[in-house]
Amino acid sequence: MTSAPVADKPTRPRSTVRDLLTVMSGTAGAQAIGLLILPILARTFAPEAFGVFQLYLSLLIFATVAVALRIELTLLSKPDDEAHHTVASLFGLVLATSVVVATALSIYGLVGPGIGFPAVFLGLGLAGNGFAQVASYKLIRDQSFSRLAAVKVSQVLVYAVVALTIAAARPTLWGLITADVVGRIAGGALALSFVRSGQPEGQPGARFRNLAQFVRRHWEMAVISLPGALANSGGAMLTPFMVFHVFGAAAAGQYGLVDRAMGVPVAMVVNAGSQVFAGRITAQIREGNRAGVRKVVLRIVLATAVISGTGAAIAYLLIPTAFRIIFGAGWDQAIAIARILIFSYAVALVSGIVNQTLVSLSAFRLQSAWDICWPIFIGTAWIAVVTLHLNLYTAVALHAATVCTLGVAFVILCLFKLRGASSAGFQGV
Repeated sequence: MTSAPVADKPTRPRSTVRDLLTVMSGTAGAQAIGLLILPILARTFAPEAFGVFQLYLSLLIFATVAVALRIELTLLSKPDDEAHHTVASLFGLVLATSVVVATALSIYGLVGPGIGFPAVFLGLGLAGNGFAQVASYKLIRDQSFSRLAAVKVSQVLVYAVVALTIAAARPTLWGLITADVVGRIAGGALALSFVRSGQPEGQPGARFRNLAQFVRRHWEMAVISLPGALANSGGAMLTPFMVFHVFGAAAAGQYGLVDRAMGVPVAMVVNAGSQVFAGRITAQIREGNRAGVRKVVLRIVLATAVISGTGAAIAYLLIPTAFRIIFGAGWDQAIAIARILIFSYAVALVSGIVNQTLVSLSAFRLQSAWDICWPIFIGTAWIAVVTLHLNLYTAVALHAATVCTLGVAFVILCLFKLRGASSAGFQGV
C-alpha cells in the first residue's frame, strides 16, 4: 500500500505556460521578499559584510554542483521504482559530501589562511542546498511544480526573518551568512519532507556503507559530467572571488549588492524557467518528438530574448536613480557596475533557461567540453586584469563581454545539435 501521490496530474494536457507561471509565482514571491528587505540590509550592513557574503555564496554555488556528483540529473529518466531508491541514496550522498567539505575547509583554516568565515557555515548551507537540489529534480520529474515553488518561498522567507532580526539586533560581519544558512536549511528540510511524503511506504532509506557502490553505478555522471559542471561553476564564481581578492572586501561588497539586486533575480528566473523547460523537453525526448523539442527551444529563446533585451535597455536608464533611492548613499560603485553588467544579465537569462538542452539530449561529453570553456575564458580575462593592473570597472566589463559571447555561442550550439539529430536516433542522442 502506498501513500497518495503528490504530483500534479490533471486529466487534461499540461500547459507549459501554466507550469512556468506556477514555478514563477514561487520565484516571484521569493524574489519580492528578498528585494523588499535589501534596502534595509544595504543601509544596515557595511559593504564589507556584503563582500564576505558574496565570497560565501560563490564558494557555496561552486560546492553545490558537486554535492550529489551530478547523479541527481538521472532522476529525470529513471523508472519510478528505481527513482525512489535513487533519491534516498542521493540524500545520503549530500549529507556525506557536506561533512567532507566542511571538515576539509576547517582543516585548511587551521593550517592556512582560511576562507574568511567559519567553514561550518558552508557545510550547513551546502547540506540544505543539496537536499533542495535533489528534491527539485524529483519534483520536476513528478511535475509537482506547486511544491517546487513552495520550497523557493520558504527558503527566502526564513532568510528574510533571520536577516532582519540580526540587522535590528547587531549587524555583524557574518550576519548575512548566518541568515542565508538558516534559510537554506529550512528550504532543504521542506523539500525533503515533500519527497518523503511521495515515497512508497516501507521504502528503505539510504545506508552510508552502500554509497560507494551507488556512486560506482553512476560513474559516468561523476567522471564525465561532473568535471565540466565544476568548470562551468568555477567560471561563474571566479569573478566575485577575484573581485574580493584583487580589489578588497569593500569593492566585493559593491559587486555583491549588484548581484543581490540584479543577478539573483535573473538567476531565480533562469532556475524556474529551466526547470519547467527541462520537464517539457525530456517528455518530448522520451516520445522521440524531435520537431517538438526544437519548437520548444526556439519558442523559449525568441521569447526570452525579446523580453530580456527590452528590460535591459530600460533598466540601463533607470539604474542610477533607482539605486540611489532604494539603497541610499555609499553605493556609487555599485551603480557603475550594474550598468556595465545589465546586458550580460539579459544574455545569461536567455542562455540559462535552455541550459539543460544538451544534458537532456544525453550529450554529456559535449556539455562537459562546453562547460570547460567558461573558466578558461573568464580566467583569461582575469589574467589580463592582474597582469595589466586594470581597474575594477574594466575588469567587470571584460567579465560582461565574456558572458555575452559565451551565452550566444551556447544557444547556437544547442540549435545546431538539435538540427543535426536524426529522427531515428533521436532518443539515443
